[in-house]
Amino acid sequence: MMPLQANVSKPNESTIRVPFDTPEHAKIAYRVLSVDQEPRRNFVQKTLSLEDDVLVVHFSADQVKNLRTAITSFFECLLLCQDTIKLFGKEPEA
Repeated sequence: MMPLQANVSKPNESTIRVPFDTPEHAKIAYRVLSVDQEPRRNFVQKTLSLEDDVLVVHFSADQVKNLRTAITSFFECLLLCQDTIKLFGKEPEA
């Protein structure tokens, strides 16, 4: 798996690009991670999109601490999703 890329455009915004081994794995992660929206009280907006085999996640928050909390929570879910794909997903064909 390739390294993650993060882009911080404003102090309260961040975009994270997560590459996967295949577009199918990215699609699985997108479907799993897009189910849980941020709670309203969190004042964080999260948008997910796909670019071939890359999951793109954009966060926008009212405060930096809320942004940090949302990103930390997202990474916990992402790691669980990636571990599950490794255990049960089909290996990419060479």
